[in-house]
Amino acid sequence: MGALIAAGDDCLVYEAGAGRVVKRSRDGRGLEQEAAVIRHARRHGIPAPEVFDAEGPDILMERLEGPSLRETALRRPDRLAEYGRLLAELLRTLGRVRAPGWLKAAGGCPGNRLLHLDLHPSNVVITGDGPRIVDWANAARGAPVADVACTWLILATTVVPEAPVPDWREIMLGAFLEGVDVAAVRPYLHVTAERWRADRAIAPEEQADIDAFLAGEEFRAAG
Repeated sequence: MGALIAAGDDCLVYEAGAGRVVKRSRDGRGLEQEAAVIRHARRHGIPAPEVFDAEGPDILMERLEGPSLRETALRRPDRLAEYGRLLAELLRTLGRVRAPGWLKAAGGCPGNRLLHLDLHPSNVVITGDGPRIVDWANAARGAPVADVACTWLILATTVVPEAPVPDWREIMLGAFLEGVDVAAVRPYLHVTAERWRADRAIAPEEQADIDAFLAGEEFRAAG
């Protein structure tokens, strides 16, 4: 392996020769299932990186050249609506793919479709060949509306302190919601929030933002 080129909370990414990287879990957990999910997604037309090999805590995979959608949106706030629609389009495409039977079920949202469950601007890379979806660690099997609810909740509650315009988040979120069935997705917002509480370490201020958002959505739905 070569130099460290990226570091996340759960994984590190190293150079591994021309056009390749190694994704390695920090805690030594096996990544073979994540690799299998990515391969399944690619076989069914989902834009994801190519996987060359996987063993134990490592995945040898294609190196994607390009900025994340988040970086792109920060540089081009005039195209925020376009980027929001792109996220909705990616989720529509993903929602047509049947999940492999061995993939874990997402609690509270029964179904047989492939779910990413962490699709947000930082997990979409804009390459010369188009957008690619990365970081499939949370992938599960369930109802497509659950995936949409997850992205909605992330977009609505993530603070972007470096945003070049005050309504950066609202513009992208508004365009995203225009491309989804809001009424069908809204009931899954609470399910998603409960799954986050069970599976993630959520800071008190983040929990407060989520609770305030959900309360507001309940008010709008009731009205």
